[in-house]
Amino acid sequence: MENLFVTLNDLPDEILLIIFTKLKNVSLLYSLVGVNKRLNTIVRDPIFTSHLTFMRCLLDDSIYPLPDSTLDRFCSQILPVIHCQIKWLDLESSSMKRILRAVNYPNIYGLGLFDIDLETAQFLFVELHVSLGKFIDCLYILDGRFNQLRTFHVNISRISVCGRKLNNKEKLPNLRCFSLHSYIFTDAYDELIIPLLYRMSNLEELDLNLSLSMKKAFVDGNDLKKNIINHMLRLDKFTFNIRSVLHLHNEINLPSNEDIQNTFRDFKNNHIISCLDYFQEQQSSQCLIYSYPYTSKFYKYITNNFSGGLFKCVREISLFDVHPFEHEFFLRISQSFPFMQKLALRNYKPQNNKLCKESKNDNQDLSIIKYPHLTNLTLSRSHDDYVEQFLLDTKTCLPNNVHLNVTYQTLERVTHNFTRDATRINCQKLKSLSIDPIRIFKHVKNYFPHTEIF
Repeated sequence: MENLFVTLNDLPDEILLIIFTKLKNVSLLYSLVGVNKRLNTIVRDPIFTSHLTFMRCLLDDSIYPLPDSTLDRFCSQILPVIHCQIKWLDLESSSMKRILRAVNYPNIYGLGLFDIDLETAQFLFVELHVSLGKFIDCLYILDGRFNQLRTFHVNISRISVCGRKLNNKEKLPNLRCFSLHSYIFTDAYDELIIPLLYRMSNLEELDLNLSLSMKKAFVDGNDLKKNIINHMLRLDKFTFNIRSVLHLHNEINLPSNEDIQNTFRDFKNNHIISCLDYFQEQQSSQCLIYSYPYTSKFYKYITNNFSGGLFKCVREISLFDVHPFEHEFFLRISQSFPFMQKLALRNYKPQNNKLCKESKNDNQDLSIIKYPHLTNLTLSRSHDDYVEQFLLDTKTCLPNNVHLNVTYQTLERVTHNFTRDATRINCQKLKSLSIDPIRIFKHVKNYFPHTEIF
């Protein structure tokens, strides 16, 4: 019988994947990265690169480092290629610093540390970027076990008071840079956030992005000086984006936006912008203060009082007001947020200056607004006029591949029961459409020939 020689390249991808999943990821990458283009593509799949274990575990549970030759190849050739795909690393003490310092790991969210003493761990973590579910998790990290920490960036889903009491008093003398971002409203500004900042007397850089529910007054320049700046004598850079909401109790002497802006007259190193809104019908108010240039990806609850500017970092916005948004307002929005991808609108007030003509020749004075990067548009809590604002081709030119979220009844009225020519062009550009769970008739589908309807 003739001898048959089969190489890896002779096997189909499906068979190779079955074989490779039986092997250890580190051994697989060490052996096959760089062999040829096809194997490179297969072994760089996230299945094999997201979780790497850089140690040997024997049957008696003892742990040994990998050979120096293996570590050398990973640090110089393999990790620089796959570092963005790595999400978890298992490390032992002797090779830990070598692996962590080889490259940056922008998407890592977990470390398994084995045979590492506390002193080594404390010295290792001088910079942390983490996302946490609760404020108490932040206090666990800052309870004194990582005294060498110099830079700490934290995103917290929810800041709220819990029943357990943790250390929120011990000083953090080595911390030089702190960033706190939380987008869900919290009423624990005075009780949790300020006491935490008091522990950071040697901070040189501070960045706060917060949504606050306040009881007595807005957070303004006076508050920031009293509660933060005066306690941080080394603070050199302070950036912030703080929205504070206040319930109205028939107050008489309410501050104006000019009053708020005047509280920042001593902030010589920053350009500070404030935006104040009162919603008498809802007995509520909001005050937004931020340092400019604006660096957040989100800009929420924009009203007619929006002062304009250029926000190149913003990708997602929301619009809200109890007064109508006119066409000129949307023109300002498109110019201020040129890279906006998501827009949500909530406004039940009809437009006052609505232009009903549908011929472009009859609307020479009406600028057609473009949103070149828009991918998601939510209009499910808005008046018909705003759905028309975005769907009329005499007012807006939508890009292709937009997802629209709207109520069926509103869409039916605006499109004149799915027969209106002036809204047909933009509707045909929609990639997908979310509407009420209602039977979709054939004439509706014909109006959206390229759209997936949910």
